[in-house]
Amino acid sequence: MNPNQAHEAFSGTYAKIFESGRWLAQFHSVELKVEAKYEDIPQSGKLNPGKKFVGFEITGSMKGSQYGSEFIERLSAAKDPSIPPLVTNMTMVNEDPAARGPYKVEVSGIKFTSWPVFIAEHGSPVEQEFEFVAEDYEIVQGVPDL
Repeated sequence: MNPNQAHEAFSGTYAKIFESGRWLAQFHSVELKVEAKYEDIPQSGKLNPGKKFVGFEITGSMKGSQYGSEFIERLSAAKDPSIPPLVTNMTMVNEDPAARGPYKVEVSGIKFTSWPVFIAEHGSPVEQEFEFVAEDYEIVQGVPDL
């Protein structure tokens, strides 16, 4: 019998993003992923190369509704060569009350690679997407599998 119950699956409804303790409430969707990097290693007597792990890349995106422009303005300040681009840390947490516990990830060295400046479509709410790379992450509160 499967020990997992359907009602214990995480719902994204309860996920939140925090920057320096401040809830970024405008964001309703977040993704953080890691892509392993491998180099081909030619091997004698084989038609296919071996693969050597050489590192990884952490990327992500956040989507949300536009309520203001403060976040865009902070990122856009990098247009001024005397102001360094924003580098920040964030905490991503999902505290679904039906799950077996909260899941919490700390992300450090976030650098935004893409952000909207202006979006509008007649009859539609404005949804924005911000893409980023990160230097590191740590799962600070995990949830065990059964």
